[in-house]
Amino acid sequence: MIQEEELLKKAKEAGFDNCRILPAGELSFDHSLRKYCEINYCGNYGNNYSCPPECGTPEEMEEKTGKFSRVLVLQTITPVHDIADDRETREIKHRHNQMTWGLIDGLSEKLENFLPAMAGPCQICKDCEKKDGKPCSFPERIASCLSAYCIQVDKLAEKCDMPYWCQGEVAFFSLLFFS
Repeated sequence: MIQEEELLKKAKEAGFDNCRILPAGELSFDHSLRKYCEINYCGNYGNNYSCPPECGTPEEMEEKTGKFSRVLVLQTITPVHDIADDRETREIKHRHNQMTWGLIDGLSEKLENFLPAMAGPCQICKDCEKKDGKPCSFPERIASCLSAYCIQVDKLAEKCDMPYWCQGEVAFFSLLFFS
C-alpha cells in the first residue's frame, strides 16, 4: 500500500501543478450531467469504449468509484492561445492524460487496485476500435473521463482549493481512485 505523502510527492515530480488526496466519498456526482455526453459535442458518444453508453450508466459509474476509499486529484494548468481552438486544447488534454498514465505506470508496483478517470475521452489509439465494431486494443487502459462519471468538477476544484476557470490558461483534471 502506498503512503499518501509518497503519492503526492510522485505527482509533483511528474509535473502536476496541483494535487490533493480526498476521501472518495467526498466527490459530488450529478447524474443529470450525462446529457452533455448524450448531445455528443465531442463526437465520442457511442464511438469510444471509454465513453457513454459503453462505459456504463451514471449509477454504474458512481458505483465503480464507491469501491475505493481515496482519490488522488491531479491538475495541470497550461497557457492557451485560444480556449476555443479544439486542436490546441486537445493536445494539452492529451499531454495531461499522458502525464497521468506516466504517474500510474511509475506506481504500478505500489498500486494494487486502482481506477483512473481522465480528462476527456480515451486517446490511446488514433481511432477507437469501437467505431469499427472491433474489440478494444488496450482494455487494461480504458479510462473514462470525469464527465462520463458525472463528477462535478467545479465542486471538486473548490473542495481541493484548485483553480477551475483560468484566464489565458486551461486547467485539466484527472483522478486516481485507490484504497
